[in-house]
Amino acid sequence: MSAKGRFKYDETKLRPGQREAADLLIEREFTPKKERKTLDEIADEIGTSRRTLYEWNNRDTNFIAYKNKLVSEVMDSRLPMVYAKVLESIENGSMKAAEMYLKRIGDLDTKSEITLNDNRDALTVEERLKALQERLADDSEK
Repeated sequence: MSAKGRFKYDETKLRPGQREAADLLIEREFTPKKERKTLDEIADEIGTSRRTLYEWNNRDTNFIAYKNKLVSEVMDSRLPMVYAKVLESIENGSMKAAEMYLKRIGDLDTKSEITLNDNRDALTVEERLKALQERLADDSEK
């Protein structure tokens, strides 16, 4: 599925300044806290108010979906590094990393199927109850 389809936004409905705002807000999130631009600085840079920026970032579903698509692209670009770290962890003995890798490639799933055959179908409920009562009586005599 394409990123655009996954995030369901309409780029033609983005308002003036929203593309730049999305880029700056994403950049802000990936910047160390002490070096980040303030929301006021971002609003000034794109020529809008902090209130409008807040509304876009927290209530405008089209803008939020667009911004999430951009973040997804940034994260996708880091995937090779992630896989390298997983393989490094496996080489260092991490069973959790090995499990995660095997699940990712489909060689390990969390589904298990167990088949029990205890011949219950061969006995009626009354016969099973009688056998249970006999076992309980035997256990109490010991």
